[in-house]
Amino acid sequence: MNKKLTSILIVLISINLFSQDYNTSTFNNAINFDLIKSEISASYKLKSINFDGNRYYFEEPKKANLELFDGRKIKNLLTNYNLFDQVFEVINNENQKVKLLPNKISKVFFSNNSFISLNGKFYESIESNENFSLLADTFLEAYTPDYQPGFQEKPNLTFRTKNILFIYSSDKLVKFQRNKKSLLDLFSKSKSKEIKSFFKKNKFSPRDNNDLSKLFIEFYSDLII
Repeated sequence: MNKKLTSILIVLISINLFSQDYNTSTFNNAINFDLIKSEISASYKLKSINFDGNRYYFEEPKKANLELFDGRKIKNLLTNYNLFDQVFEVINNENQKVKLLPNKISKVFFSNNSFISLNGKFYESIESNENFSLLADTFLEAYTPDYQPGFQEKPNLTFRTKNILFIYSSDKLVKFQRNKKSLLDLFSKSKSKEIKSFFKKNKFSPRDNNDLSKLFIEFYSDLII
């Protein structure tokens, strides 16, 4: 094989490598991790803090499929969302840790959950369609458990999962509270009576994500944001 033909084959192999869907179900192959590390992630250190509880979205890392902003896809990437640092972590078998970059990755899909990237930040996706996205900024809220000073040692901080909800439509990201009044303020006042009827008829609960999805699907054209 002459040198010219060899060079052409090397170029073709390189093009194929960067155009395929990457299947990274394990990181026994260091090349895969190097690709993740160099193109769509950055190194980082965990924030150091003593607290009781789990700082992650899942008990254990789970496989996810990624969609990149450049159109490429990565399948079966083992990752977990760190609620405290609000980053997706990826760790290989050698315990190297990186965080996925939201300016490179548009979507992260798990079997029953998904996240999207917006304005350089990952949000949990409750509902997403061509008209709007219903999003949650999910994080850990810190609190100190009750104790008796002088009689009990001050306990470590304890964290609980909390989220702030947003509706994204017409290039606007608007925060709202999980209550009926806050929801009504997002829609045209002319629809208030109809929406209240919807609440009653469907036994609507602002705490229920499925109920929220149904509300916005039903009345998205009446949003005033």
